Amino acid sequence: MASKGFVSTLDRYDAIVIGAGVAGLTAAAALAHRSLSTLLVERHNVPGGCASFYQRDGYRFDVGATLVGGFGPRGVHRLFNAELGIDVSPEPIEPSMVVHLPDVSVTRYGDERWRGERLRAFGPAAEPFWERQERIADLAYDFSMGFPALPYDVASIATLARAFRPRHLPLLATLGRTVASIMPAAPSARLRSFVDAQLLITAQTNAAGADLAYGATALDLAREGTFHLPDGISTISVALARSIQRAGSSIVYNQSVVAIETRRGRVCAVRLGDGTRIRTSRVISALPISNTIELCPEIDHAFRPRLAALPERWGAFMLYVGLPPASVPADLPTHHQLVGAYDEPPGEGNTAFLSFSGSTELRRARNGGRAVTISTHTDVARWERAERDGTVDALRTRYTRRLEAALDRVVPGASRRAVVLEAATPMTFARYTGRARGLVGGLPQTPRNATLGAIGHRTPVTGLYLCGDSTFPGQSTVGATLSGVNAARAAIDRFS
Repeated sequence: MASKGFVSTLDRYDAIVIGAGVAGLTAAAALAHRSLSTLLVERHNVPGGCASFYQRDGYRFDVGATLVGGFGPRGVHRLFNAELGIDVSPEPIEPSMVVHLPDVSVTRYGDERWRGERLRAFGPAAEPFWERQERIADLAYDFSMGFPALPYDVASIATLARAFRPRHLPLLATLGRTVASIMPAAPSARLRSFVDAQLLITAQTNAAGADLAYGATALDLAREGTFHLPDGISTISVALARSIQRAGSSIVYNQSVVAIETRRGRVCAVRLGDGTRIRTSRVISALPISNTIELCPEIDHAFRPRLAALPERWGAFMLYVGLPPASVPADLPTHHQLVGAYDEPPGEGNTAFLSFSGSTELRRARNGGRAVTISTHTDVARWERAERDGTVDALRTRYTRRLEAALDRVVPGASRRAVVLEAATPMTFARYTGRARGLVGGLPQTPRNATLGAIGHRTPVTGLYLCGDSTFPGQSTVGATLSGVNAARAAIDRFS
């Protein structure tokens, strides 16, 4: 799938998309299928960004994101893929995951069993919270099926109005509120830790920080449905890349955009790392906002103050483990989340997320083994200090041990049987994805940064649009897809 250098003979495109993560791929596919000449530029040698893969000694690992939603009846992936004629053969996973708290394990079912499970774990006092959370999530999912965009201008207001229906009016009551506002006044340690851990992997913050509508929807992922894809989460990216090329547009790998050129406040060209200059009047950046500012300083004044005011943003420490055949029970659920201690904050190894390849996925692990991706949120500043101090190797070893312990809680003794074991730090993500400081997961979805407070897809520069996990509606492949659709729709409107 990789290509070297810029090989197209065109020196002008209708649109250029920067970054082949799910958002950029979605935007490029939407443009290409409208018969617009589109160039997608990717610095790595495969598509996917943080939802990509790498292979080692017969094992294929999801590099970052591993949990897949959006293919249910109200799913954004299902709707967009149907429009493009893409079939990635998603298979429902049940249960969605098992959450291992210090004193109890909670199974996230997507059906009626979830009510019984949460009653067993959290008791009847928590039921009003769960029932209200589900009502809000139902409305938010229903609203998202209209592919809403933020009201930046007249066109976006019209799009938002078309998506909004009278039945969505209760969503207005969630504005400015957090998930904690509907939780019991004094939640148990179990409930608090469970909700905080779940929101950390879906909203990049805890219940006290998470926007209510966004957080309620994020907590509902299991009920909406999680899915297994035949080659892992990268199946989405590979299918989108092929769709772009089938539509007659181009993708260039192993290449970077180093500048977005403007003239009188309008996009006019991009410059690539090899010196090539390509003319265009439309650019969609699927890079994080910080990276896009570096390419186009004209937008600095619009976004730098927002970024400076943000709460803590996260990096990830990852462990990729290849296990030999027969080392994992065949019926083990695919996804697991672990909380080490109630009295420690989430992240930094106290919470971890594990995903196992299936027992019959021979393309993911050789000879019937298992490929395992394990992650924990981490403060990137900690790793930057360790690099300056020369202690990064010791820090990497300490985090590796914590994630090995998480693996052994799920499958006792598994870490000792590993035939592949590799770690990735925020610096690894910075190196391979180009994301500033190795920050991943997008912006914390607080009321200030989510829904109507989110960064939209338009910029002060005419013809420059944004998508990806730092824009509305936020992280996940579902959020990235919706953001890519919004950016492409805005760019298409300029041609109409």
